[in-house]
Amino acid sequence: MNARSLVLPAVRLILVAIGVSPFLPPLLEQAAPSVAGALDAWFRFQCERDPARLLGVGAVCARCLGLYVGLGAGALVARPRVRARRLELWLALAALAMLADVGTEWLGWRPAWAGVRLTTGLALGYPAGVAVIAGLEAWARATTGARQNG
Repeated sequence: MNARSLVLPAVRLILVAIGVSPFLPPLLEQAAPSVAGALDAWFRFQCERDPARLLGVGAVCARCLGLYVGLGAGALVARPRVRARRLELWLALAALAMLADVGTEWLGWRPAWAGVRLTTGLALGYPAGVAVIAGLEAWARATTGARQNG
């Protein structure tokens, strides 16, 4: 087994671990307090943690939780298998939906809705995870084919 064949499973494992990481700080407080503290410090740095935007689970706001969980789930499931162009369109539409959510909230047209924030996070995070795995699979096929032909 060569290093190239380990890349895809390693990246998939890392992304799944990232996906579950917002749930880990309270679970690790007793067993590994330094790890729990480091994770909590990261989440405190990258997420505002506004109480109006929290779901009550995870160490981040609803949108960030959706992004984390979506990224991990997309990498784990890596489905549906679609062409790169459709995956790009999926990502673009999800980003537009998130921008609409952010914009309408920022303009004061509506309050912060944790469910919408979670949904837009999942809608963007999931195809991002699928895209990373699809890209690595394409890279593995291309490099394997090039090595066999050369």
